[in-house]
Amino acid sequence: MKELTDHKINSCEPLHEFWNKGGVVICTAGEADIRINDNIYHLAKGSVFIVTPLIQIYEINPSPDFEQISFVKELKVFYPVFKLISDTGIPLRVSQSPCWQLNDDEFIFAKAQFRRIEDKLDKIASSTSTEEQLIIGNLINLICVETMLEVVSNHILRFDTSFESIRNSNVAYQFILALHENYHTERTVSWYASQANMSTGHFSAIIRETTGQSPSEWISSVTTTYAKLLLEQTDKSIKEIANELNFPEQFTFRKYFKRYAGMSPTDYRNESR
Repeated sequence: MKELTDHKINSCEPLHEFWNKGGVVICTAGEADIRINDNIYHLAKGSVFIVTPLIQIYEINPSPDFEQISFVKELKVFYPVFKLISDTGIPLRVSQSPCWQLNDDEFIFAKAQFRRIEDKLDKIASSTSTEEQLIIGNLINLICVETMLEVVSNHILRFDTSFESIRNSNVAYQFILALHENYHTERTVSWYASQANMSTGHFSAIIRETTGQSPSEWISSVTTTYAKLLLEQTDKSIKEIANELNFPEQFTFRKYFKRYAGMSPTDYRNESR
């Protein structure tokens, strides 16, 4: 996958559509530049990028003829897989190379999988049975998980990493996975350090070295991003959102949000709409 180093980066906000999500996205036509973490990559036909808790996708600049197929679902769909691989070197290998090119067989497989999903979506649309819709929805989730595992499996075998790098990556990966689960109740670095059985200082050093951000920066970023989603996508009051995120009072939430988002929750909601 070609990495572009001279591209002008305009966005500093991660794309909300990939927050709390997992899976893969495959370019089927056209081209696009995509910024993942601190690097920008060029996508063409057959290019794939992965969505996991260890990477942040900031920007996609597509050509007019760009087309894609997506196998992206809520993180909870892929959570068993992410937990299964959390003690391996896979998360580090994927975060080091989140974009790559599929071979012809892999590309054909992915398109066939997407057609399977389209067929099942048609069945959901024509079904009047809630139970049938639920079963088919779960089958779609399984197809997404199968597709991700299939297209990722060959990719990760090409990488060789040291034990120490893998260990540090796993600490960071498990932290970010835990953060997406617990951001609404746990927002102290010490709590996440205790989950890793580490001192706060040692834990913080590993997270910063591995991800380029401190644990407190991750915590504030994730909390603020989910707060933004609630402000953008729901009609819940500021008080209701503060309660959902377990802030002790509305004033505390307003102060927290303004500190990290640069404006009040009300102003953000008005501006986003």
